[in-house]
Amino acid sequence: MRRDGRIGLFVIYVAALGAVLSPARAGDEPQFAYGWPIQVPAGASAYLVELPKDAYRWAQPDAGLADVVVVDAKGREVAMDRYEPAAPTSHPMTLDAPLLPVPNGSDGVAGPSIRRSTNGDILIEPGAAPASGHVHEWLFDARTAIAAERLEFPLTQGDVKLSVDIDASSNLQDWQPRAADASIVTLGHGDGAVDARVVKLDGRAARYYRVRTSSDDAPWAAGAKVTLSGSVIDAAARDEAKRQWLEVANTGTDTSGGGVSYDYTLPAALPVSGIRVALGQGDSVARLEVISVTGTVSGDNLGTIVVTPGQDDQRPLNVQPLRRDHIRLHSATSLRSAPSLSVGWRPDRFVFLPEGTPPYRLQVGSASARRAAWPVVDAMAALRTRNGPAWRPDPVTLGDAQPLAGEKALATATRFDWTRPLLWIVLLLGAALVAGMAATLLRKQPPP
Repeated sequence: MRRDGRIGLFVIYVAALGAVLSPARAGDEPQFAYGWPIQVPAGASAYLVELPKDAYRWAQPDAGLADVVVVDAKGREVAMDRYEPAAPTSHPMTLDAPLLPVPNGSDGVAGPSIRRSTNGDILIEPGAAPASGHVHEWLFDARTAIAAERLEFPLTQGDVKLSVDIDASSNLQDWQPRAADASIVTLGHGDGAVDARVVKLDGRAARYYRVRTSSDDAPWAAGAKVTLSGSVIDAAARDEAKRQWLEVANTGTDTSGGGVSYDYTLPAALPVSGIRVALGQGDSVARLEVISVTGTVSGDNLGTIVVTPGQDDQRPLNVQPLRRDHIRLHSATSLRSAPSLSVGWRPDRFVFLPEGTPPYRLQVGSASARRAAWPVVDAMAALRTRNGPAWRPDPVTLGDAQPLAGEKALATATRFDWTRPLLWIVLLLGAALVAGMAATLLRKQPPP
């Protein structure tokens, strides 16, 4: 065979070998860990799917749920994105609430303590020293979060002229101003009387309100009622997933350092938004710090729960809904047994459009595959415009989980891919061999 023919065959061989060793093309079907068949109602213009609890075991925390897709019968991805609920509806509300006087404190002595009971009522405990002087601060409880627009103060027997500051809070700790130096004036009786007892408010909805004045002329006694008007969100019309509660077993106890810590490992990294604690047998009261743990390092301090007798009506500790897989309860005092822990979570929801050929399948968990950036938000806005603000996507039903690539889909990011360096080695060796053979041919004189 001629030498230039051998060179051509070698180049073809190297190209074929490179094609065999090259990684998969970008258009190849991505691999996911698990899938769930989807049953959809006929004729819907959009579908709503809630992630099942087991899906969080496979969804990669660093992917931000971008490794969640829906595919059609041919395995092609359909238009899908996180579901953004419509703005909640509200309705006007007017209520009467009693003013609760806050006792004055004394210099150098602990002042009054203000806290919430287990059902949210305001509890005011006087300070160590007897209260003295006129009251300058009052609290009242609206019993629900209300976006206040108008506050009317009660009638008084005599003339009143004073200025008040009004603040609002959702937890009796963090206060935001709603009105400053608002005038309250009542003068005289009959046709020439002045009656200005209404203050206009604005701002975000809040449950608790505080009235303060620097004057000693405030005539309100305990039990006097104010009238608050505004708007509240219709709880029945909230477009949100139902909160689910999961009891988590105690997985370890640590007595090193001060106090004792109890660890609880969730079955998956769930979007926890609430914490409930009940004491074990023999314990009656405890103060517990709730900590979200990442790996072996303590992370965020989520708050404090005080468990008292009659904790069955205890309100949960609400926290920012983030994916958490390890909760720690820390008590400064030793308990007779580990407390019982329950976490509340709302499943993430996705909306997808009826594209392709049914049946559809939910696929979750991939180290590399990510959901395409579909303009689903624009599609949802168009559907709400066409169908009205009360329109909602039709919910779907998920079948039993089905394994796809399993753990292999999650390990591809950590397994080193030898095909690329091998390909380059072969190509470089082939290029060097070709260059050497070409140089040999050029040095050799052609026959006469």
